[in-house]
Amino acid sequence: MNKYMCSLLICFALWAAVSSSAFSQQQIPPESLDKLQNIFADVRDRLWEVNDEFWHSGEYERCIATMRLIVQIDPHDIDAYDNTAWLMQNDFRDEEAEAFLKEGLANNTDRYDMYFNLGYFLYMHERYDEAVQFLTMATAFDPPNFVWHSLAHAYEHAGRTTEALDLWATRIQAEPDDPVATNQFNRMLKGGPQSDTPAMMSRWREERKRLEKGIEN
Repeated sequence: MNKYMCSLLICFALWAAVSSSAFSQQQIPPESLDKLQNIFADVRDRLWEVNDEFWHSGEYERCIATMRLIVQIDPHDIDAYDNTAWLMQNDFRDEEAEAFLKEGLANNTDRYDMYFNLGYFLYMHERYDEAVQFLTMATAFDPPNFVWHSLAHAYEHAGRTTEALDLWATRIQAEPDDPVATNQFNRMLKGGPQSDTPAMMSRWREERKRLEKGIEN
């Protein structure tokens, strides 16, 4: 283990001690808390650097372990939850990825990001009714346009055509400089095919599983 990782583990142990209920009951001077928080921020930043090193060397399991540490230090690090779940999915660990996204949502209920990340995960796994639920909650935070677009696609895939059309019509007014809503609204009116992305991704994943199984055999 290199010196950087030893230092990080020591700092993480310190963070765990500070976070314990016994320690937190003690009165800590504000200036000491500020110093500790700065230390933890430095640890988090260094962990991201370590994660990048693991990523570029193809050590993805270590990336997952590193980002798990990051969210223990900073449970509001949305990128760590999102990136870790993506790596888990890429390793066909869908249940683990979903659980991790739900953990991220539980720690970040006041932002659209995790509602969207979980909703989009469900959308890409063709669980459209569940996707609608979380994507709808994401829209309560005045999110970027792509969140609304994802919700409209989820409505359509779930067979809720009227709601999809109504949402695209609303987005035409809300996004006058973006042609996406107009194009999608007109496509639906003409009976054009819906997005094939979730099904295409499912087929790709199944093909990957088949090929990897064949290679292993």
